[in-house]
Amino acid sequence: MKKRFEDRISDLPLPSTAGETPAVSSVEPSRDGWKLTRRSLMGLLAAGGFAGLPRAATTSPCSPGAFAHNILLDSLSFFPDGKTLVSAGRDSFVKFWTVPGGALFGTDATDRVPLQVAVSPDHSQIAVAMDGGLLQLWPAAGGARRALAGHTDAVNGVAFTPDSSQLVSVSADRTTRVWSVADATLLRSFADASEAMFQVAVPASTQRRSPAVQRGTPNAQRRPAQSYLVTSGGQLYLRLLSSGAVQKTAPGKAFGITRDGAFLAAHDGTHLYMYAFPSLAPLVSVVEQRSPNSLVFSADGKLLAIAYADAPARLYSAPDLTLLRELEANEGPCLSAAMDPQNGYLAVSSGKSIRLYKLPAGDRVPVCFMDILASAPACRGAQYIWDGLPYTAACGIGIPSEAVCTCDCVPGNCPCVYDTGCSCVSDTGCGCDTDTGCSCDSDTGCSCVGDVGCSCDSDYGCGCVDDYGCGCEGDFGCGCEGDFGGCGCDGDSGGCGCDGDFGGFRP
Repeated sequence: MKKRFEDRISDLPLPSTAGETPAVSSVEPSRDGWKLTRRSLMGLLAAGGFAGLPRAATTSPCSPGAFAHNILLDSLSFFPDGKTLVSAGRDSFVKFWTVPGGALFGTDATDRVPLQVAVSPDHSQIAVAMDGGLLQLWPAAGGARRALAGHTDAVNGVAFTPDSSQLVSVSADRTTRVWSVADATLLRSFADASEAMFQVAVPASTQRRSPAVQRGTPNAQRRPAQSYLVTSGGQLYLRLLSSGAVQKTAPGKAFGITRDGAFLAAHDGTHLYMYAFPSLAPLVSVVEQRSPNSLVFSADGKLLAIAYADAPARLYSAPDLTLLRELEANEGPCLSAAMDPQNGYLAVSSGKSIRLYKLPAGDRVPVCFMDILASAPACRGAQYIWDGLPYTAACGIGIPSEAVCTCDCVPGNCPCVYDTGCSCVSDTGCGCDTDTGCSCDSDTGCSCVGDVGCSCDSDYGCGCVDDYGCGCEGDFGCGCEGDFGGCGCDGDSGGCGCDGDFGGFRP
């Protein structure tokens, strides 16, 4: 008798995985739930058997040197309304961006390097998991941060329960902890297995029916909904939220769960799996030898995005795991992906950058997530006030009609954190501005704008616009001539424009 879940196509050679037979059965709905069927031609695409896959365009909307963070970007999370994206970087900053405009409107420093951020389903709280055992709850509307004390090592992952009342955290200290969001207290703590956990998720509760209910017996009672949590280290662990007791294990490290708790996708570095949840019965598997960092489903459960450290991100259909699109080549390790809860957008981190894609097709949205303080001086940004908040966006985009432009095309001010050859190394967040005596000589890309006594002689790319006492003799690209207004744009006389703009904003 054949096994319930088996490969329906065998001996299919794959160029990158010679000698292996991929499990490429597909899954389709049936009267009794989900069943496996013979894989179609598109199924072979999911297994990597064909090279003619749609691929996102490689043209970046960002100017060279324009970045969202100074160092690698670790985590992304959408607000429930899909209009705000939160990012956390190894530069110890959490930043807030508009979607789809990509304008930066908030930057908060963290006490330690943030490893993951999560927004509560009711959008009232932001959980920030950090190195060194630090875990905090931030009110989304602003206010005092609350510390959740207890972990003794890096807090690798956090997840809110669907009702936003509890927060679950996993740590390198090999404990999983459940916290009350209302009063920021520890409710219970579970010892993990012989390994640290790196990811956690709390899916929607599964409503279990008794056999009598299924038969339609009068007065039959439903069993209480069971609440689970899933953690991953070297493999997946299905656990009870109430006690932490492990119910099942399955292959997989990075994973994601559909919002309704029907399916779980996981990747172990060799195979991509689709499981039924909470049974963890394997439905589909695809041979895929990559290093995954993040798996995330769309809100409707029909799409699965995967970010890899060593390859471009991919977009699959779910639950059949048909490969729909491979996205652009990485600028750096892709450590996080996030789908907005309104099924509109996919955000992917790539090194220090954020990329935005329109769903369901996966086309790149031509918007640049740029922070002036994380970008090179040659990059330009617009600053404006809207609804009482300051915003920064890449030059060339339009601004809301109600916004007040404060300065168009502000030069970038690339910080010196970890920048080789910069004399400000070890000064976290130091962009050289107003640092008296900060020497920028021969430091390529170090911004001297507004520096008192900063010598720019023989600097390449050093922004000397409006620097009083800045020696421009012999400087290459130092634009000190023809500035009349103090906004650093040749020919400007208005203070808020670029190249011939007199006092206005150039969209």
